[in-house]
Amino acid sequence: MAAKTSVVIPYFNNQQFISKAVHSVIEQTQPALELIIVNDGSSKEAREYLEQFNSVATIVDHPTNLGIANARNNGVKAAKGEFIAFLDADDYWDKNKLALQQDIMENEPGLSGCHCATNIFSQEGEAIETCDAKPVYLSISDSLIDSHIVPSSWLVKREHFLDAKGFDSEVIAEDYDLFLTLLAKGHQYKFIAKPLVWFRRANQGNESSRWQYIFYGRLRVFKKHWRDLYKVGGAWALCNNLQRTFELAAWRATGIRYFIYRLAAALIPNNYK
Repeated sequence: MAAKTSVVIPYFNNQQFISKAVHSVIEQTQPALELIIVNDGSSKEAREYLEQFNSVATIVDHPTNLGIANARNNGVKAAKGEFIAFLDADDYWDKNKLALQQDIMENEPGLSGCHCATNIFSQEGEAIETCDAKPVYLSISDSLIDSHIVPSSWLVKREHFLDAKGFDSEVIAEDYDLFLTLLAKGHQYKFIAKPLVWFRRANQGNESSRWQYIFYGRLRVFKKHWRDLYKVGGAWALCNNLQRTFELAAWRATGIRYFIYRLAAALIPNNYK
């Protein structure tokens, strides 16, 4: 297959992880068309670390830190590929990821994109969970409570990403927000039930583990998309989404917040199957 995929890696002081991410891209059995690393206002030392990748990547520099949404968006603007694949700097890929995803896209041209199962791994590099139970063809009705797509697992048509105006930097949970936007437009995403991505979470202090990210991020998504949620799932969809928000926030919160969020989650009615 011809190389058609541009890979975008947002980078902010991730020099302890970036090398593994980059090598997982350049070792793909289906080569990428290009690799773009967006340096999002890193320190001088962290920026200098990227110099070793000049021969295999285009480096886009932000003079100040603009956030991961803007870093991804500007990487896509600089890209030339028909498809875009995102990889966070602290994650890495199986060598067959792009080959399997591009093959699906070429055989099912009606798709907007595809995603795959993930191995969540600990600080020690051991898989602590594999997320491989997702709908084969994702629709908005499957996403009324949670996002099913991890950005590092996602490949999307560049034209659809740009048409949706990319990630919204004003929404903390920018990935869930964008996926709802695209699904509401009728775009479809196929799932590959093979763990082709290693996603770093445990003991790393990453933002998705903070209760503030979960609580305020999901509330902003709810405010922006409540009409779409209601249109598809009615009042139950709204209740379920809010109940899930408090449930997830309680999972990460401590002290009095934990008890407040647990109480709110218990009081909001839901019809979980």
